[in-house]
Amino acid sequence: MATTKKTTTTRRAPRSRAANTTAKPTATRTEVEKKTAAATRAGKAIAKRPVASAAIATGLVSGVAAAVAGFLAFKKSGKSFSEFSGDIATSVKETASETSTKVKDGLADAGTKAKDRVSKIRDGVDDKFAAKKTQSEIAEEALTLKETGKKSNSPIDPVIDDQSKVGSISY
Repeated sequence: MATTKKTTTTRRAPRSRAANTTAKPTATRTEVEKKTAAATRAGKAIAKRPVASAAIATGLVSGVAAAVAGFLAFKKSGKSFSEFSGDIATSVKETASETSTKVKDGLADAGTKAKDRVSKIRDGVDDKFAAKKTQSEIAEEALTLKETGKKSNSPIDPVIDDQSKVGSISY
C-alpha cells in the first residue's frame, strides 16, 4: 500500500484594522515611467480590442485630414477667420436644411407607397402576387393535360425539378 505525503499549511493570523489604516509611503514615478506605463496600457488595449482601436485611429486620421483641409481652404480664401467661419456655418446650415427636406420627402413617399402596397395586397389586386394566367386559362390547360395525359411543363418548385433531374430525389 502506497503512502501519501501529508502537507500541512500554516494559517496566518488576521491583521488588525489598525495595520490596514496606516498610510504607506507612496513612491513618485518619473515622467518616463508614466509614459512607459501609458504606452503599456495602450498596447494592451489594442491587443484586447483591435477593431475598436482601428476605429479610433480611423477617426483620428479623418479628423486630422479635415483640419488640414479646412486650414488650406481658409488660407486659399483670403478672408478673415470670422468671415470664413461664418460662411462655413451658413453653408452647413443650408446643406442640413436641404438634407432634412429631402429625408422628410423621401419618408413621406415611402409611407405613401407602403400604404398603397398594403391596400393592394388586402384587396387581392397586387401585381406581384397576382397569377400570371387567368382562371379560364388555367382550367383550359388542366383539361388539355387531362385529355392528353401529359404532365405540366412548369414544375411546382424549381429546386425540386432540379433535384429530380439529377436523381437526388427518387419517387
